[in-house]
Amino acid sequence: MKQTLQIENTNSEDFKNEIINGVVEQMKNLAHNFTAKAENEILLTREETAKLLSISLVSLWSLTKENKLPVYHIGKSVRYKQSEILNCLQLKSK
Repeated sequence: MKQTLQIENTNSEDFKNEIINGVVEQMKNLAHNFTAKAENEILLTREETAKLLSISLVSLWSLTKENKLPVYHIGKSVRYKQSEILNCLQLKSK
């Protein structure tokens, strides 16, 4: 089905500016969402994660071993995504 859009009482310059403003606004929203998401994707060390959770490294190791916390191995390093740790905390508090 073909749809027709009819615009009245506007000139081409105003129409062009409306389109540009709409695209700019959408790009700003996209950039804001991307930045907010990227800030939550911080990788934490074992020490930082234990401090965030206020637990010992042994307790952190136990939680990781029991698959209660998602973990990432980068070479010999162990890292935790801050957003996933915070999500786990929210799930446990419910």
